[in-house]
Amino acid sequence: MVTSLGDFHGVDPKLFEESGALDPILGVDTRLFIDPSLLRHTTVPELAESREKVSEHFANVIRLVRNISREDDVFWRRADKLLQFPEVQGLCIGYSSKGVAGKGTGPLKRKRLLSTITQIVRAGNEDAAIFELVGAFEEGVGPDLISDMIAKIIMADLVLFTQRVCSDLGIPMEMTHYSKGLQPDDLPLNPNTKKPIILIPKQILRDLPVAETFADIDWITQHNEAVREELNKIIVGSIRSLTPAERKDRVKHAFIDHPELLKQVIAAYEQEGANFYDFNDDRAGETVWYRASKKLPRQLNLKLSLPIKPTSDDVYAVVEKICLHFKKLIEDNQLCKLLYDKNGQRKHESAAQLLFFGVAAAYCEANDLDLSPESDGGRGPVDFKISSGFSGKVLVEIKLTSNLQLAHGFEKQLPIYQKAESAYKGIYLVIQNDGISDGRWQAFRELVMSSGKRAPTVIVANGVPKPSASIAND
Repeated sequence: MVTSLGDFHGVDPKLFEESGALDPILGVDTRLFIDPSLLRHTTVPELAESREKVSEHFANVIRLVRNISREDDVFWRRADKLLQFPEVQGLCIGYSSKGVAGKGTGPLKRKRLLSTITQIVRAGNEDAAIFELVGAFEEGVGPDLISDMIAKIIMADLVLFTQRVCSDLGIPMEMTHYSKGLQPDDLPLNPNTKKPIILIPKQILRDLPVAETFADIDWITQHNEAVREELNKIIVGSIRSLTPAERKDRVKHAFIDHPELLKQVIAAYEQEGANFYDFNDDRAGETVWYRASKKLPRQLNLKLSLPIKPTSDDVYAVVEKICLHFKKLIEDNQLCKLLYDKNGQRKHESAAQLLFFGVAAAYCEANDLDLSPESDGGRGPVDFKISSGFSGKVLVEIKLTSNLQLAHGFEKQLPIYQKAESAYKGIYLVIQNDGISDGRWQAFRELVMSSGKRAPTVIVANGVPKPSASIAND
């Protein structure tokens, strides 16, 4: 069953919304991140001193780095210890391929990070805000790791916030251990895993940290002529041709070679106003799918049933019916609007994957089926499973036509389905969103037609929003 913490405990969604906390969807990581820049602007009382805690923690690292004479000396080891952020269970945000536990910072990652910070400090920059920008110039450090680091530093504040919200909403808590080195505390438990849950204020969450805007190579080359000229000498061709790792490497060396540039970036970053994530628009498609899919069975009924001992064909028939209903919802009931932001820009493919995952789960639950969709945190191929007595496999893979891997994804699956003994059955659910050329679309159609009978069934849904009647009649 796909449900949020609030729904599991019967909390009115409006009341949970008013609490200011993100209502975590159990078993599904919401790919949003704690943005340290938003700690400057939050009005959450428990987080009033959080910004100062973050600054002081990283300032202590800088003070130690200033005294490092060689790798692994006493100052290096003490700085390294301050950069150890053990996994925190229960944040329910970020990237986690299995479950909702964080990943922490390993020794090799810390070594690379500390080496880079040491070079930057020796070049003349000692601002603690460097650590908030590090995701833009250090390979292997992304917004999820920055978010986990910040969460660990302000964990006591987040626990207090969680306790207040749960007390106000009547969500039960239990004394539980949630991270190495921290004392057990009263926290709500995930009913599925019995692991603790820590609530996060929506005010401090974003899809991408603001820091990545200012420490991005595009912003830098626009605002610093000397660096732009130097990069133009080094880079043959367009900056846009660089891989993400190459872009980070160029930024890192620009900060080391041009200390004034980093100061300029930090100044711009710290002057940035509140840039909160718009949860109503949800441009990342990380939250709106849940409520939208949850209410659909009440609005548009779909009868589904399975025999006591279902075969692969029985399960496939139900899954196909769900897919065709999803197609109808996309085309005729304007569910496709959730695949675009308020400016009409296409959302990431994961928005469509989460939406289908939610719809499939909602209809299976509404029909009380012993059938559940499972996937990697709601993303990627959806594997429909039965608790017992079924050894086959029915998969649904969602692809947008804007995905350049549309044809490759289909080709990759073919060998699996074409084995004579294969128990696989599957559907390749394609959503058209105008992101494909006529030639590429025709090539995909020809690939499907030539693939033979033992191939995934292809269902195509028109995901381009229809104009309103008044506009269409103009």
